[in-house]
Amino acid sequence: MPQSETKEKTAKASFLLPDFNPVISPEQKSWRPLHLLNLYRLLISGIFVAIIFSNMQIKPFGSTHTELFQIASFGYLIASILNGITIRWRWPNLRLQTHIHIILDFCVIILIMHASGGVKSGVGLLLLLPIAATSILSLGRSSIFYAAMVTLVLLIDQSYLNLALNVPPAYAQTGLLGSIIFLTAFLTNYLVKKTEESVEIASQREVDLANMEQLTQFIMQRMQTAVIVVDFLGKIKLVNDTAINLLKLTKTLKQQTNLYEYSLELGDLFQSWRTAPNNKDQNIKLDNGLTELNIKFAALGNKTNSGTVIFIEDNAELAQQAQQLKLASLGRLTASIAHELRNPLAAIRTAGELLNESPLLEKTDKRLTTIIDKQSIRVNEIIDTVLDLSRRQHAEFENINLFQWIKEFLNDYIQLPQERFYLKFENEELEVQFDRQHLHQIFNNLIQNALRHTIEQDNHFRPIVITAGIDAIIKNTYLQVMNYGASIPEDDLPKLFEPFFTTEATGTGLGLYISREMAVCNSAKLVYIPIKEGACFQLNFADSRRKKA
Repeated sequence: MPQSETKEKTAKASFLLPDFNPVISPEQKSWRPLHLLNLYRLLISGIFVAIIFSNMQIKPFGSTHTELFQIASFGYLIASILNGITIRWRWPNLRLQTHIHIILDFCVIILIMHASGGVKSGVGLLLLLPIAATSILSLGRSSIFYAAMVTLVLLIDQSYLNLALNVPPAYAQTGLLGSIIFLTAFLTNYLVKKTEESVEIASQREVDLANMEQLTQFIMQRMQTAVIVVDFLGKIKLVNDTAINLLKLTKTLKQQTNLYEYSLELGDLFQSWRTAPNNKDQNIKLDNGLTELNIKFAALGNKTNSGTVIFIEDNAELAQQAQQLKLASLGRLTASIAHELRNPLAAIRTAGELLNESPLLEKTDKRLTTIIDKQSIRVNEIIDTVLDLSRRQHAEFENINLFQWIKEFLNDYIQLPQERFYLKFENEELEVQFDRQHLHQIFNNLIQNALRHTIEQDNHFRPIVITAGIDAIIKNTYLQVMNYGASIPEDDLPKLFEPFFTTEATGTGLGLYISREMAVCNSAKLVYIPIKEGACFQLNFADSRRKKA
């Protein structure tokens, strides 16, 4: 069926009826009571016309004046149809149409009541609904005015019937009907006012709740802590952007509604917490095994069907905060003892140099003075290294293009032939957010270690491989430095990043330790990757989306 025909049939079916669409505009709501009143008018006039066409004598309808009853009934039906058309066209305006329709109802019903023998016929009860509709249609005190006018007309009509047509008097019934009409007007007015007040309060509460919900959403979306709100069945009610980035949710997965679809481990922890609630923190690892998350649960109520708030924090960020505190303490400690260490160290070195210049010193003793000088230099380097670490307590993030930065680093700081390095980049536009000085020190330590441990073969050195790209699993940028040579013994691997651990007599043992600590300061991670020949270190950068958030 064509769409135009469907619309036409819908319009014909609802030509005289109110539009009961699920979603209606405020204008449609204001016209709906007038629609319903016209339906009432159509029903009453239709019943009266049906009585006329059936030729049945149903008392008391038309008992006093049959022709007037018929004329009023037919006129009432025609007027109801015309009213339906004007309501559909919404012309004239709502307020004017309301007054015209109410006056029509009062006049026609009073005429029908007059033609049926007055108040005793019971037709006057039909006046109660138009009186109530006057208040419902927001005409205010007009309902009291109409009630007074209708009561006055009823008394005049009753007097006319008694004096002109010898109808038995019914002033008591007329007064009672007038009282009921007044009571209906007052009561409807009161109820309408209360309803309007309730609607106004409800509207204000709705606005307040909407504002509160918007404020809650605003705060949650800007929280650095990942937050997920679930009901007692584990269905997702709210999740902020930090959680989406932390859990690496895709657009498809973001639309899922169950906690298990986000993470199986997280769903299992939630069910365990529901069974035996406790305040202990839980740790889980994502599918890639590299990101460890700290999980906290908090109930939203005391009932069993209450919701739950899940707080998720990356342990790398917690470690970074702890690292900042540790560096601050280290800075205060080293600043206080550096002066005390360097003064006696300088005296020892000076004494060794003077002793070495003595003509009476034997050759075997000169070897001892050489050891004193070398070890003094080594201790001084350790002090300088620790001081360098402690001075930079906070990372100052910058956007760094890895390819350009490494090219400049190799050209400016490493005075070696380009053949000693092999660059392998997935994309020359890779960018990371990192402290430039920290990255310089980390990369310099890795390159120096690689140069020292590269073994010469056939009078040439195999190149140091520098690789950069995006991890296929965790989707983070990484930087890798690999050299060919002797592998690191397995017994030394657990102590690889410990301070002062070294396999060389001249090393300080702080290079890898400081590199790892600086990586943590930048929310990154420095790891060792075992290979068959040589050594490989990889720097996993933080997710740039979380830094922007």
